[in-house]
Amino acid sequence: MSVTLVAVLFVAAGLTALGAFIAAWKRDLTGALTGIPVMFAGAGVAFVGVARFGASSGAPLLGQEMAVLLAIAALSAVGLGIGLAGREGTR
Repeated sequence: MSVTLVAVLFVAAGLTALGAFIAAWKRDLTGALTGIPVMFAGAGVAFVGVARFGASSGAPLLGQEMAVLLAIAALSAVGLGIGLAGREGTR
């Protein structure tokens, strides 16, 4: 089975749209924050796919490095958001 760049970008767009739908659908803040890592995962898949299929134009590991940075950013954003949501519930 051969995977093309178009298929990778469709998966990335689907993940990003699913994350946006989750963030918009949930009413409480902690539930809405669960969509953020899904959106970041979609962006990470896009970076890795573009780096994989465009490897002749630069460093092939650039997409993987960006995906790891996006995962770290998503984890920190969710941690900060849950911390703020926890403080809001005690007031």
